[in-house]
Amino acid sequence: MAITMVLSILLFLMLMFPVMNLFVQNEGKWSVKEKKSTTAFHLAEAGIDRARWKLLENDDFWYITATGTLAGYHFDQVYEGDTVGGAGTYTINITSDPVDATKRIVESVGRDKTSSQIRRIRAVLINDNNANFATRAASLVSNTGGNDHIEWGPVISGNSIETCTGGGACTPAKTSFRIFPRYYSSGHVTPQDGGSTAASTDDIYWWSYYEVPPFPDVKFSAYISSADASDALYGGAPNGCGHGTTSKYHHTTAMGDAEFKNCQDTSGRTYYIDPEVDVTFKSGGTNFIRGTVIMQGNFIISGSGGANGSYNAKLPPQAWKEYGHNADTWTHYKVFDPGCPHATYAEALNANYLATGVTYPLSNVLIHGFAYTGGSQGLQGGGNCNLNGVLLSNQDATMGTSTMGIYYDDNVAQDIMLQGVVIKLHSWYEVKAEWPAGL
Repeated sequence: MAITMVLSILLFLMLMFPVMNLFVQNEGKWSVKEKKSTTAFHLAEAGIDRARWKLLENDDFWYITATGTLAGYHFDQVYEGDTVGGAGTYTINITSDPVDATKRIVESVGRDKTSSQIRRIRAVLINDNNANFATRAASLVSNTGGNDHIEWGPVISGNSIETCTGGGACTPAKTSFRIFPRYYSSGHVTPQDGGSTAASTDDIYWWSYYEVPPFPDVKFSAYISSADASDALYGGAPNGCGHGTTSKYHHTTAMGDAEFKNCQDTSGRTYYIDPEVDVTFKSGGTNFIRGTVIMQGNFIISGSGGANGSYNAKLPPQAWKEYGHNADTWTHYKVFDPGCPHATYAEALNANYLATGVTYPLSNVLIHGFAYTGGSQGLQGGGNCNLNGVLLSNQDATMGTSTMGIYYDDNVAQDIMLQGVVIKLHSWYEVKAEWPAGL
């Protein structure tokens, strides 16, 4: 019996030895392959880091990659790399996002030194120093007027946002409030957050005590130079654009307060109004400016402001993201985009919908472009007029009159001149590993 058991064990070991030997050999191969694959991945990661530092090297590189390429970062150069896991090579490509000017797409392909293992990563970098909003204020944004509305882009506040409707004080107990667009606030969104001082959100259209991006650093020196150059070249601004028949694109403090009445200027030029100068757009005439208006003082709209611009405005491709609260907000969006094939916000979200080539007729437009106000009062007034572009206030933005609309324009936002870039990793994922042809 014992002899039989011994013979059986010996026979089993004789049969298993080749299998165990093969397993040990393969395990060694698998370990080497895994190490090479890990090396390739680390090299691809090194490429993402290199691309980010390249974009931080010079502000201009961010703007160049909006429409062009950088030498060495267009799958046109191979870099040597040495990671913890081993050595190899990698190559990088930086392109713009097709619909979001605040983002860049970086692809990096890593390869171990034997070229047998390749890994590829696609990352999205975002520039937080951007103007990707309809309205932003360093302090309060009050969107409480009877028929005031902000469309097509989000609202951002460095302090708090009030969205109450129906008159009276805006308190957490209010039951009537606006349900679009998206609201991002460093403090309260009243009454949506119920007065809570903890970070709160519905994950659709409002976020309170949210970590908002840094306040945009506008390149004022460039705008002053632009206004001065226009004055030198054209002898000043059109009549009625700030100072009667002696209006200037650069309105200085010595000229006193600026009054816009019967100002028609669709040249796309820059108006720069010095600090301590209040700017009033007056009714009783007609006003329409297509361009940039930098007001270092207060921005006051008297009555309708004389707004009379009329044209078909471009609908931003992702304007639909402002209308996700419920069926009513989605129905409201479809007024602007009746050809949208999606019956609900959820359908559009799942399809990554883009509204391309869609326009909507706007009238009573006061300014089509970038409007900045730096005065202690910020924006005041605004009855029966529209702004189409981006509004940025260094203080408050108070829309408390009967009828005023702000319509975001993503092309205007993209063209705003800002100082510096604040680049962060937005997302990344691994894609099919292929080494670019020709390298």
